[in-house]
Amino acid sequence: MRAPDALEIAFTDNPGLKPERARSVELGLEQAWAGDRVVVGLTAFYNRYDDLIVSVGPVLRHASRYRTDNISNARSRGIEASLAARTGWGLEVRAAYTRLSTAILAVDRLGFAPPPFEPGDPLVRRPRDEGALDVLFTRGPLTSFARVGVRGRVLDVEPSWGTYGGLFWNDGYGVLDAGASVRLHRHLTVLLRGGNLLDRRYEESFGFPALGRTVTIGVRLAAGR
Repeated sequence: MRAPDALEIAFTDNPGLKPERARSVELGLEQAWAGDRVVVGLTAFYNRYDDLIVSVGPVLRHASRYRTDNISNARSRGIEASLAARTGWGLEVRAAYTRLSTAILAVDRLGFAPPPFEPGDPLVRRPRDEGALDVLFTRGPLTSFARVGVRGRVLDVEPSWGTYGGLFWNDGYGVLDAGASVRLHRHLTVLLRGGNLLDRRYEESFGFPALGRTVTIGVRLAAGR
């Protein structure tokens, strides 16, 4: 899944440090109706993460004699549902939802997880619930869209010191974006996009506020024939 990085290799006395490993299983079903105009999908998945690399401090001294070692573990599982529908007159709707359960597992040969975590804590920045609804309309030279994205709260870390600074719950949020483009000429398109139209205050990562309401106007020029 991930090979040891330069810092982990340079500051360890472990000659046997290995890449992290992941095992994944997915089962998906998809059904289409009305000549593929309506498509529904459902996927179940399970991921197991083994040999995660962690720094071995005094708390983990009974798990390894090295400074860093492949002794940490975690898992994630959940379902993803999707719906896509389109009409013959330019309207298309897409919806997606993910229900996720993650857990930090005990360190090898020990009954507890690397501090400040405890076995069963969710993985950092992995929301339990996340979804989106997209509406797209295309007619002649006009293309317009609207998108609503929602995310539940997540466990996060202190932005300056990471896990050493402690764990915090980052609230969930919902965001509305919309925009349109008009093709004035085969080589010229005018674009208008609005982000976070409801001016919600939220942080995708704890300590880093997202932009408020924004409006972008642009022009696309296409070269060639």
